[in-house]
Amino acid sequence: MAKVLIISELTDSCRKIIEEIKKNGIESILSEKTPENILLQIEQYMPDIVLIDTDFENCEIITKQIKSKTIQQNTQILLLLEKDKNIDFLNFADGYISTPVCKNILIHTINSHIKIKKSLEQLGENNRELARSLYQLNVLYNTSSQFAGTLDKDKLYSIMLEALEKTLSFDISCALVFSPAGDNKIFIHSLCEPTESLREALSLRVTLEYKNLFENQPLPYKTNLEGIEIIQKVKPSHIQNIFDLRALNYDSLFAPIKVGDHFFGVIELFRNTPFTKEDVTCFQSIVHQVALPLRSATLYEEIKNTNIKLEKLERLKSDFVSIVSHELRTPLTPINNSLEIVLSGQAGEISDDAKNFINMAKRNVTRLSGIIEDLLDLSRVQTGKLDYKYKITKLTPSLELIQKTFEQVAAEKNINVSLEIEDNLPEVYADSHRIEQIISNLVTNALKFTPKGGSVKISAKVEDESEIDKSLLVMPICKLSGKYIKISVKDTGIGIKKENIPKIFEKFLQIENSLTRNIGGVGLGLSITKQLLDAHLGAIAVISEENKGSDFSFYIPLADEKKMFIMDTNQTFGTGDDSGILHIKEKTNCGFIDEVLKENLIKLSKKSKEFKKDGDYFVLLPDTSISALDFMEKTILDEFKKPVWQNCDIVLKKAHSKKDGKELKKILEKINI
Repeated sequence: MAKVLIISELTDSCRKIIEEIKKNGIESILSEKTPENILLQIEQYMPDIVLIDTDFENCEIITKQIKSKTIQQNTQILLLLEKDKNIDFLNFADGYISTPVCKNILIHTINSHIKIKKSLEQLGENNRELARSLYQLNVLYNTSSQFAGTLDKDKLYSIMLEALEKTLSFDISCALVFSPAGDNKIFIHSLCEPTESLREALSLRVTLEYKNLFENQPLPYKTNLEGIEIIQKVKPSHIQNIFDLRALNYDSLFAPIKVGDHFFGVIELFRNTPFTKEDVTCFQSIVHQVALPLRSATLYEEIKNTNIKLEKLERLKSDFVSIVSHELRTPLTPINNSLEIVLSGQAGEISDDAKNFINMAKRNVTRLSGIIEDLLDLSRVQTGKLDYKYKITKLTPSLELIQKTFEQVAAEKNINVSLEIEDNLPEVYADSHRIEQIISNLVTNALKFTPKGGSVKISAKVEDESEIDKSLLVMPICKLSGKYIKISVKDTGIGIKKENIPKIFEKFLQIENSLTRNIGGVGLGLSITKQLLDAHLGAIAVISEENKGSDFSFYIPLADEKKMFIMDTNQTFGTGDDSGILHIKEKTNCGFIDEVLKENLIKLSKKSKEFKKDGDYFVLLPDTSISALDFMEKTILDEFKKPVWQNCDIVLKKAHSKKDGKELKKILEKINI
């Protein structure tokens, strides 16, 4: 029933107004006499309308005070005044009624203002709901960004609970969280300290609700309350208060944390005030949001653990290959020497047939030695122990040496080995021994797979990066720029199918056909060749057609200070004028540093150091140049531009003692060098 407070003397006119209002089902009451008592009466009575007689004593003061006190409650103030009477406080009222009072106008005016008050109250409530919805949407948006920034499961759950607390203001939450490793946990977040009996009841309740989800179905995770760790968090400002079992009677929301068939846990919220439909939608949205990053975090964890196992197996394999290779190489030397002695006649005369068999044995010893050396090289490459001696050098002598070395072997198969070198071939910054090894591997393969009467052509010339067909390159380690020496080994052999070209650079892999089975080998030559080229910032391209031959071309950059970054010195770190440090820090645990290490984006000699500490990655280069740090910075930033890292953030710092001595010193102190 609507309420009207009448502030007037008890006159005949006032009595008539009260009677008329009562006839129309509206409750009315006559006010007290003093302003203080009237204000107290309004606070207790909370009328919808206050009707003030302008002839009442202190009418102007009372009107202003009532307006000030009731503005938030939308109480309507009507003035009762004589017709054509002017007052200077009419703007403090919401309307007026002229005297003498007309009954119809009186009731119509009061009913209209009652409706106005209800409309204003509804508008205020709608505005509050709208503000609340906007706040929830803002929290949901920010929470999505936070979810995308981490792969830490505990942090994801923490972000979820923080978002639920901000949007829903729950009193207690209880989450049962599962892990493939079996370390299941129960998280209880509470406004006040829960009693022991309430903790036990919450744990039992959430476990039973989880089991009810999979009624008549096998549970994805085993649950045993005795083996579940309970992690409790209480708001510090309410730690003196407690929640007991009565909290279970609060309004509650429950939801599974899952995406598709992948299940991560369940969560239940309790609140002393009822949840609205909007609250339910917000709750479901946040719980659904966390499920996808939890799936990613689980996969990341599985991949990380698998990688650790694979790295361990890789180390064991490398150690095994290294040990076995050394053990095999040891007896080969005396075997080879013995065969040499027998062939020289020092052990007595031997027949021609015996010589043929001994020569056959000697060739197989040489072949086995080559296989063992390849295995050792592969082991050294994988463990980072392959030595490089970089210097400014010309490749012409190496090319001529290779041709002479293979001429005799090629003559046995009636294969012509030719050499074509461009005049005044420029210098390169390289390890000439490793370049010879690359060319030897390619020529060896060409001779293996070229039938009798064929040809192998070795050529060398200068090419600009713009002249290189990038589509033919096989997994280049960096973007090509500037000028290169192009060295090609072209044969008229069996060729390779286009789809098999990327495979030939894999370890221990050979393309199956009758000729490869007859020739044999372990398939390491091209894998080692690719690794050696990567260490020189080079690249390799292949053009081949089955039964028509192959053309293997590799590119070595010309001598350039910006590419002379592989150092080999005994200088102490941090003491020389030219020492340098590169420092990478991940703002989010996105795995960028692990990718940098995995892809071997930075090539270092054994004298340099690289290591991780407290989540940061440091590369220390002794006696380097500014261009070396600039080059490595560009290489890493090029990697960072890939789409896979678009939601990640890194900090890249470089320090050089000539230019950034203070920064260098800070980093050295941080990593205790």
